[in-house]
Amino acid sequence: MKLCMIVNPHAGKKRGGEIAAHVAALLEVGGVETERLVSEHVGGTRELAEDIDPLQWDGVLAVGGDGTLFEVVNGLLKGADSIPIPVGQVPVGTGNSFLRDVEIASAEDIVSRILGGRVRDIDLGHFTSDAGSFYFANLLGAGFVSNVAHRAGKYKALGSLSYLLGVVEEVIGLKSTLTRIDIDGRRFERDAIFVEVCNSRYTGGSMMMAPSARIDDGLLDVVILNRVTRRRLLRLLPTIFSGTHVDAPEIEVFSGRDISVESDVPLALTPDGETFGHTPIKVSVHPGRMRMFA
Repeated sequence: MKLCMIVNPHAGKKRGGEIAAHVAALLEVGGVETERLVSEHVGGTRELAEDIDPLQWDGVLAVGGDGTLFEVVNGLLKGADSIPIPVGQVPVGTGNSFLRDVEIASAEDIVSRILGGRVRDIDLGHFTSDAGSFYFANLLGAGFVSNVAHRAGKYKALGSLSYLLGVVEEVIGLKSTLTRIDIDGRRFERDAIFVEVCNSRYTGGSMMMAPSARIDDGLLDVVILNRVTRRRLLRLLPTIFSGTHVDAPEIEVFSGRDISVESDVPLALTPDGETFGHTPIKVSVHPGRMRMFA
């Protein structure tokens, strides 16, 4: 077996290269040959994935966080109908939210899955917006959660504290937006704080945004937070870590295959933790679109 490793060296507090070397050494012991392609700039992992010939490899490993997996998947699918080989992720990023659904928490976990020949077909979401057309494995957020991610970017050097500062700023300026959501032909109009379209359960590492979501059920879960006061929002926020926020009357959860979101004011987007694009969006699920080492 020969694997291509596409490495984000800046992931995990710039430990991406170190962890990639560790994984390569473990795989070599198991008889698996690897070649490391290292990104040299922002967006480089996607460019590397675009340039490789998948048929020369037995699999591809994205070494980084959710954003790195997002770039690699979109690079592999640029101009292609499918990915002909399995894809894996070495958890190096801050959150590694998607990997929680396949219970991979370490370099040793992914090596074990590869050497054991464990693969499974998973769904991918696809969306179009003003920024273009993209696939996502984790979720696509619009509104409050996305705004927090955008704000946190200003404080990235502060690590996890950056998100706390982003939350504080966003709560102070809290606004709801008149939003129209279509789910498989059903239309809902809501004064929403956020709309999250989820393929998997977690976001931001350990926040269980969509506790009922499954990565292989052919559906996307839509989680909506309707208008609340600042005080009520602050009480709700801690419950997202256990997934019990969905029991609150201000939260609605739907599921579907084809979804669109329009809003009176364009809402910022966060696909798989990346920060770009705005509503309106059209979203669809592609069942079993990617085979994954899991």
